[in-house]
Amino acid sequence: MVIANIFALFPAHLIGKSFNLIVDKIEAFQNQNFFNENEFFSLLSTYFLLLILFAVLRGVFMFYMRQSIIVVSRHIEYDLKNDIYDHYQKLSFNFYKKNDSGDLLNRITEDVTKVRMYLGPACMYSLNLFTLIILIVSRMLFVSPFLTLVVLLPLPILSFLIYNVSHKINFNSNIVQEKLSSLTNSVQEVFSGIRLIKAFVRGQEIVSEFNHDSEKYMDEHINLARINSMFFPLVVFLVGISILLTVYVGGLLVVKELISIGEVAEFIIYVNMLTWPVTSIGWVTEVIQRASASQARINEFLYQKDFTVYFKSNEKRKIQFKNAITFSEVSYCYPNTSTMTINSISLKIKLNSMVAFVGHIGTGKTTILQLLAGLLSKTSGKIYFDDTLVEDLNWDFLRKDIGYVSQDVFLFSDSIRNNILFTNNDVSEKNLLKLLTELCLIEEIKNFNDGLDTYIGEGGVTLSGGQKQRVALARALVKNPKILILDDVFSNVDSITELKILNFIHTSFEDTTIILTTNRLSILTYCDTIFVLKDGLLIQEGVHNELISKEGEYKKIFFNQLRE
Repeated sequence: MVIANIFALFPAHLIGKSFNLIVDKIEAFQNQNFFNENEFFSLLSTYFLLLILFAVLRGVFMFYMRQSIIVVSRHIEYDLKNDIYDHYQKLSFNFYKKNDSGDLLNRITEDVTKVRMYLGPACMYSLNLFTLIILIVSRMLFVSPFLTLVVLLPLPILSFLIYNVSHKINFNSNIVQEKLSSLTNSVQEVFSGIRLIKAFVRGQEIVSEFNHDSEKYMDEHINLARINSMFFPLVVFLVGISILLTVYVGGLLVVKELISIGEVAEFIIYVNMLTWPVTSIGWVTEVIQRASASQARINEFLYQKDFTVYFKSNEKRKIQFKNAITFSEVSYCYPNTSTMTINSISLKIKLNSMVAFVGHIGTGKTTILQLLAGLLSKTSGKIYFDDTLVEDLNWDFLRKDIGYVSQDVFLFSDSIRNNILFTNNDVSEKNLLKLLTELCLIEEIKNFNDGLDTYIGEGGVTLSGGQKQRVALARALVKNPKILILDDVFSNVDSITELKILNFIHTSFEDTTIILTTNRLSILTYCDTIFVLKDGLLIQEGVHNELISKEGEYKKIFFNQLRE
């Protein structure tokens, strides 16, 4: 950058010398009536060739300057996005419950772009201005300190304006980014729930709300644009005043023979050279303030330490589950609530057994399964896998043996085959078809035009609830897990299909510890142990025949289902 700017100074000096040469030759001709044409054109040709040479050299160094700064800023943007994405992977479920996906996306896209604009163009123009001012002002002071002082007089005024407006830019930039996050999240939610919106004929209301949010975003953006719009005219106006002062004061100094005409011309070129860098101060200030606001938003998430248990245990003990899972006085309370979802629960799940958690809605069944899967971290108490505390486990190693199917089935926008093979790509076609047959899914898949290669859309939008549950179950079973966790996965399946699938799992996965939640009594008869929950407390424990024979919560649930 320094070398490029040095080569930018030489042409101005050469043009000044050219002016002086022409003036000298005119004066010599007027005084002596003599004009050496060959010498005159020889000197001008030399200046002309030097101008071309310096322009080419400046262009070469400017190219490498932009390669060094702009291209590197793109690499930094790439690294920063990866850093944020990696950090997102470490954060817990609670973090994602508190923050909207639209805001997460906006911070990794729009905010990172704002930071990249600072690291690239803004830094380049700032450094360019700094080096150019040092070089130009040094040369101007050498020629005429008085004229330099006059020409640079408007610059302190410019600095004062920047100082006053920068705070407003920063404040408005924050508001604009927040509105954009809100708008992005609104759009994401609408697209995710488009079928529900159409089913309830809410299209017009949603469009109206979107227009309202868009207008708010537009108004804030216009407010920011108004502040910025004051910058550029003022900067150009002040630079224009500098040029006028150069011509006027320089002309007076020429008349007094304190400087030459060529040096005035040189000054005008220097002022013009400073025009864009000085003009860019306003734009750079805006970019810096926006980047500052964006980096603050990025840091807000990067400094989050609410990590998932998977991340916390990377360097910890690797075990293979060989005995029992034990809960000792385990409690869990969701953030921002005072009620314990589960309270002082103690139980034991033996290796290769089939256990079920039973209870009404809100009794803590899903919370226990998420604790077992490592998706949540307990509030108090102790959980052991064999004799190892969960805090001492390497979950990255252990979870390879865990198959988990949640209540809210999520499928990727991909083919049925790729969704099932997500956990294990090494399954043969024969074994895959056999598994789908046992899950009573193969005939339904054959009815699709593309069979297993049918594209199912976002969230499995083209499949029914029961089909989605069975595809998710196949995805868990295809990895042949040692611990299978099923969270009410038969709720959308008819009773005959349910019994077929359950019988297959019970007989074919004898070396698997199966942990499930359900209130279906047809499933509970298969279980080795049933844990009955009420208001977050474990109130009963045993097998079906034992629990049904005595008064209690389990018997109430059983007879309520019989009445239904």
